[in-house]
Amino acid sequence: MHSTIVAILAALALQSSALPSLYERSNDGVNYTSIFASGLSPGASIHYPSQADFNTSTVQRYSLWEDPTFAVTIKPASERDVQLIVRRANQNNLRFFATGGGHGSEPGFATVKNAVNIDLSNFRQNELDATANTLTIGPGIAFKDFEENLYNAGKLMRATVGPYQGLVGLAIDYLLSVRLITAAGNIVTASETEHPGLFWAVRGAGANFGIITSAVFKVTDAPNKGKLVSADFNFPPSANVSLFNLIQSMDKTYPKEMGFNFYGGYNHTTNQDSADTYLLEPQPTITIAMSYFGTQAAAQPVIDKFVAIGPIRWENKTIPWSDLSKLQNFGASGTTGCTKGVWTNHYTVGANRTDAATYAKVFNEFAAFAKSSPWYNGFMSIQRSDTTVTLAVPKNKRGVYPGREISTFILLDHYYDGPAHDEEVYKFSLPVRDQLVATSGFGKLNTYINYAYGDEGPEVWYGKQNLPRLVNLKKRWDPQGKFGPGNPIPLS
Repeated sequence: MHSTIVAILAALALQSSALPSLYERSNDGVNYTSIFASGLSPGASIHYPSQADFNTSTVQRYSLWEDPTFAVTIKPASERDVQLIVRRANQNNLRFFATGGGHGSEPGFATVKNAVNIDLSNFRQNELDATANTLTIGPGIAFKDFEENLYNAGKLMRATVGPYQGLVGLAIDYLLSVRLITAAGNIVTASETEHPGLFWAVRGAGANFGIITSAVFKVTDAPNKGKLVSADFNFPPSANVSLFNLIQSMDKTYPKEMGFNFYGGYNHTTNQDSADTYLLEPQPTITIAMSYFGTQAAAQPVIDKFVAIGPIRWENKTIPWSDLSKLQNFGASGTTGCTKGVWTNHYTVGANRTDAATYAKVFNEFAAFAKSSPWYNGFMSIQRSDTTVTLAVPKNKRGVYPGREISTFILLDHYYDGPAHDEEVYKFSLPVRDQLVATSGFGKLNTYINYAYGDEGPEVWYGKQNLPRLVNLKKRWDPQGKFGPGNPIPLS
């Protein structure tokens, strides 16, 4: 999945007398070193954008579209450091922003200008208690950092929205507690027994309530000894209708063990040296990445249905579940996923039914748009999972996440060359999104907050039924709206 880089920096870097004078002030004239250095722990460090190693010593964002800007980045090494940064930023009327992996691309981030960036990459807790079945993690690590350890211990981390969701449910349903720093700079624990209202809120709206420095999750024993079947297919673009009809035929019988991703792209280049015949000329491309948490024999009937449609190439293999993020999609997921520093945004619709005719129409419109736009390198994707486990969670045990009935996400993942084409992408995306909403089975727009574009509004992000309680909690824990610029909870 995603990786973060940790730089080990000397404590002397915190002393203003040890810093080159060039870096004692940012370009806005504020001496951030004098404000923050005193009191930070020895492992913390301060970094300015003018430093030559700034881009390599601090976490950079994946998307440059509508990104926040920072006057200074501080890398705390402890909860007390984060507390100090928040409190001193408040005392000096400075805006602050926390960065974990550097993901997220939403218009609200562009409202963050010349902020104090709190880079959490030093928070790399990764502690598995196999006896208690708990995993404690920090915001500075990625999935790949703990997946292998879990697999080796015979355990499985509950999924976020993704390939294991149908079998084991959502990670937020197995969150036991978090430690966070509030807008006032207080360190609190939130769990079912400590600040239960806040604990409810962070399970789906956490970015609005504080800076999480650690989280404890319940893990489970991995089924099938931790092994799953991964099957990847490339299809000619003409197969799109057959594939969508197959997906629709599985609406009532979709296996809970199955994860599914459809990727529709467009190859703009002519590569006569390619071994892949579908890349020999510019044309739409289709890739299916399927996983099945079970034996080859159990997965084979599903695989056979895709083989019958006639892929250009395909392969399947039994692998440890911890390798899926590296090996899926013919290995491309591990080498090209989430490239940093690109211009990207996305529009997503959640559905609880498949409409093959709409999907085919959208795919053809997407292909035509991509063909006419040589600067465009995005894709249309469909992500699917069973909802039985997510819906089985008692309502009084659920967090904020409103998408439990969503079985399918249809995404327009846009990658292109910069702001000159923002308006074209926007005008293409809105009517496509409207088409997908009309046949989604909900009659209104639904999405997952981490897949949201940013214009959907809080009723879509958090659920209309949750908003009154969320607003009251926001007023209590963040009355000045310091957190959550990407998907803000209103204060009234």
